[in-house]
Amino acid sequence: MGAGLRRRKANSIERVSKLGCAESKAAANPNRAGGCLNCCTMSGLKVPGTDRNMRESTSELSGRKKVTLAPGHSLMDWIRLGRTKGDLSGVHEKRRDLSLADLALHNTPTDIWMALRGKVYNITPYMDYHPGGADELMRAAGKDGTALFDEIHNWVNVESMLEKCLVGYLSHQESRTTLKEVKPRKPSLANSIQSVPIIPSPTYDWYQTTSDVVVVIYTKWAEMRREFVTVEILPQEVIIQMFVHGFTYFVHFKPSYALDEVPKDAVTMSKDKVEVKLKKVVDQHWPCLGPTLDNDEVYVRTKNLAPKYRKWTVTKNSRVTHNTVLLRLQAPKGFTMVAPLGYHIHVIHNISGMQIGRSYTVMPPSMVDPKSDSEQEEGRAIHLMIKSYPGGTLSPWVTSVKVGEEVMISNFDGNFELKRLHRTTDLIMFAAGSGFTSMACLITYALNDMPNATFPIKLVFYNKTQGDILWRDQLDKLSSRHSRFSVEHILSQEPSNSFWNGLRGRVSSSHIADFVPIPSKDCYPLLCICGPWAYNDAVESLAKLQGLQDEHIHVFSQL
Repeated sequence: MGAGLRRRKANSIERVSKLGCAESKAAANPNRAGGCLNCCTMSGLKVPGTDRNMRESTSELSGRKKVTLAPGHSLMDWIRLGRTKGDLSGVHEKRRDLSLADLALHNTPTDIWMALRGKVYNITPYMDYHPGGADELMRAAGKDGTALFDEIHNWVNVESMLEKCLVGYLSHQESRTTLKEVKPRKPSLANSIQSVPIIPSPTYDWYQTTSDVVVVIYTKWAEMRREFVTVEILPQEVIIQMFVHGFTYFVHFKPSYALDEVPKDAVTMSKDKVEVKLKKVVDQHWPCLGPTLDNDEVYVRTKNLAPKYRKWTVTKNSRVTHNTVLLRLQAPKGFTMVAPLGYHIHVIHNISGMQIGRSYTVMPPSMVDPKSDSEQEEGRAIHLMIKSYPGGTLSPWVTSVKVGEEVMISNFDGNFELKRLHRTTDLIMFAAGSGFTSMACLITYALNDMPNATFPIKLVFYNKTQGDILWRDQLDKLSSRHSRFSVEHILSQEPSNSFWNGLRGRVSSSHIADFVPIPSKDCYPLLCICGPWAYNDAVESLAKLQGLQDEHIHVFSQL
C-alpha cells in the first residue's frame, strides 16, 4: 500500500464532512446501510460546496453524458412504436431528394431533421427515446450528423433504428459534405486520435518455404502487439488487418493457390515487424503471392471503418449467477482474432425486425487459470460474460443461446493503452455489476504477464446482493494466492438480517478516499472505472474532486 493511500485513509472522514454531503455519517461507519452518493443526480454529478464551473465540468465527462429515460421510452418501446404507428417520418412516405438548405429548416426541438450516411431522418419522434438526451441530438439538428454519429457509435445500424423516420435522401452533391465542425465537446481518448496517423503507413513483403507462405509486415510502431493483428482466409481472398495506433492497415490479396486453415502459430512478432504464416494446401512453388484486391495497403482511421460481423458458434453456455451466463464461442473457419486487453466486441441480432447491437468485453475463461483455453490464446475462441436485464432488448436473447447456435460478432473496438499499466504504482478498479467484465483481463494480465511488477491491485466491486457477485469464489482464491491483489465488496441491497459483515451502500467520496491513492511524485495511480453511466460519472467526478487527473483515470463505457 502506497504512502499516499495511508495518508488518505487517515484523513478521509474529515474530507467527507467538509464536502457537506449526507454520506458523512456512513463514512464514519461504513458497515452501516447508506453511504450513497445522495448528490448524484441522473443529469450529472452535482457536489455541494463547489462552484458552478466545477458542476458544469463534471456533468460533461468526456462526452459520455446520458439521461434517464421516462417510463415507456426504452428501446423496446421505440421498436413497438414503430411497429404500431408504421410511418413516423411526418411526410407520409413521400420521400424526395433534399439539399442542406432544406435540412437546415428543421432544427428546433419540436421539428428536427438530421442526415446520416446520405439519408435524411425526422428525429422528432425519437427525441424522448434517445439515451444521450435531446441536447445531444440538437448538436446535429438540421445538419449532416454523420461525422458526429460515427465518432460515438459507428457500429450502430442507424438505418434499422430509424427506418420508420426516413424523410428522403441528401442530394448526391450535398452528401459529399459532412459537418466536420460537429465534434464532441470534450473528446475521449478514442476521439482525440489525430485524423492524420502519427505512425507512418506500414509496408509488407513476402517469402515462401516448401509448405508455407509468409507475409512480412513492417509496422514502424514500437507498441505493436500480436493482438492487433487479425487474419481471415476465405476461398478467394486473404485479409490481414493490422491496428496501428487508431488506424488500420490492410493486406488484401487473392492467393495464387489454395491455402489451408490459419495455423496455430500464424502470427509472430519481432522488434520491427509482424510475420503472418499461411499454410499451403499443396507443397509447391508460388511464382507470386497473388493479385492484390481492393483494400490492399489501405491505411485508414479505424473509426471510419464500418464494423465487420462474422458468425461465431456457441460451444458452451454456463450459469454464473441467477441472471448471468458465461458464453464460449468458436471463431468462424479461417478467422483468428485475439481481442486486446481492455477492448470489447459488438454483438448484433434482429429483434422484432430491428437490428440491435450491444458491446461486451472479452473475458478470460477463468480468473485463477486465465490461459486454460488454448484456442482463446490462439484467437480461435472467446468468452463473454453477459447479464440478462429485466425488460432488456438484446440480453434475454443472447443469454439464452444454445450450443450450436450462431452469434454475429464484430471485430474488436476500444482505446485502452497497455503502457498505462506499465507505468502505474497502484492499480485500482471500481466496478459495478457486469462492469467487472472490463476488469477481469486487467487483473489477470497484471498478475500473470508482468513478472517484474510489484504494484498493488485493488478491485472495489459494487453489487446489489451477495447473490449478484460475479465469480466471487474465484476472486477469493485469487486474493489468497496473490498478496498484491485484494477485493472489497460493497452491497447496496443486501438484507439487513443476512450474514454480511462487509461494506454496504453506494459509491461515495469516502470510498475514493479510502481506496484510491493521492497522486504524488512517488505515487502514480491508475483508476479504472466500469458500470452504468451514472456510476461511471459519479466515480470519475469524485476522483477528480480529490486530486486525480485524466491521466490517472480510464473509464470503460458500456454501450
